[in-house]
Amino acid sequence: MKVRLDPASKRILVALLASPKTPGEVSRIYGIPVATVWEKLRRLQELGLVHMVLTFVDSAGEMRRYFEATLPIDTSEEDVVVEL
Repeated sequence: MKVRLDPASKRILVALLASPKTPGEVSRIYGIPVATVWEKLRRLQELGLVHMVLTFVDSAGEMRRYFEATLPIDTSEEDVVVEL
């Protein structure tokens, strides 16, 4: 199966390849609204391309969730095509 990813999903995957990040961090890095990041992350999780690696409650009482990419992604092309 081939999945063609939109530009926002590609940017999220590239960010998560470098190191695990929270949706808020991805939002700040790429200027994507955090609600959109969450929506894209849910879809990428369904596809098996990202997974949650860490969850904890910080000192302010907020839940922190860190995600990372689970596949090597070829970032050389403008469009990302993933075969599953």
